[in-house]
Amino acid sequence: MVSAQVRQQVRTFFQFRCGYCGVSEAEYGASLTIDHYQPVSRGGSDDSENLVYCCHACNEFKSDYWNPDSSQRILNPRHDDMSFHLRENDNAELEGLTETGIFHLTRLQLNRSALLLQRQIRRRQQQWEARMLAVEARLATAEAQLARQRRRQRRSRRN
Repeated sequence: MVSAQVRQQVRTFFQFRCGYCGVSEAEYGASLTIDHYQPVSRGGSDDSENLVYCCHACNEFKSDYWNPDSSQRILNPRHDDMSFHLRENDNAELEGLTETGIFHLTRLQLNRSALLLQRQIRRRQQQWEARMLAVEARLATAEAQLARQRRRQRRSRRN
């Protein structure tokens, strides 16, 4: 049984997001679950290094699968570099770059419709945030130019 303290440490480590699909508690609308990367039924422990904060769907799809010495394995979000195995294409779909990546995304069904929509929304949000930052930077430049112009006008009136 995972203690409340360890559960909180795992939540914080994974930044309140599923370690497998990336969905956040806010997007999910609830706390997520704790998964034993190496299932207890396969000798896994309650040690925090063996725990992954994950959504219910990923936990169900992973189940008690355990095949660590094969390319047919679930990637460990604590230790594997996901960008080596997976990438997001222009349609917000994940593509496997390695045999392990392909197995991982297929086993966890990481291109399920709700996740595709969530990634598309997140991508649009990031684009809007980038545009807003650009607008704010242009506005700050214009305000600085206006302030310089006003100082020049005040100086010229005094002279």
